Amino acid sequence: MRKLGFYILIGMIGLVLAWLSGQAGWWWMTAIVGLLIGMLLRPTWPAILVSLAAGGLGWGLPLALLALNAPVGRIAAAVEAAIGLTATGGTIIILLTVVLGCVLSIAGTWVAIAARRVPAIA
Repeated sequence: MRKLGFYILIGMIGLVLAWLSGQAGWWWMTAIVGLLIGMLLRPTWPAILVSLAAGGLGWGLPLALLALNAPVGRIAAAVEAAIGLTATGGTIIILLTVVLGCVLSIAGTWVAIAARRVPAIA
């Protein structure tokens, strides 16, 4: 139970960092958040899951809140039309945005996990 609480705490901190850095326009910080998650959490699978949640929610929740006040769907639909995708009302663009947050975070986590496995040079 104690480990689960630690995983949730790290995930919440990662979520807040990804969210705030996204609000500041620092999209690349999501990968650094994933790197920190990968360094702090062991074993590998919980680190990847926490990173996936932090990255996806860190990019998805701001979009959901923005959709309450702004025409996010119409803007995403216009982007969809501009790049030649089928008309889905912007769903694909919004989904790809959340997937990008997940991929950035997991890439950082993967780098941290890989760095942990490199033998130290004496």
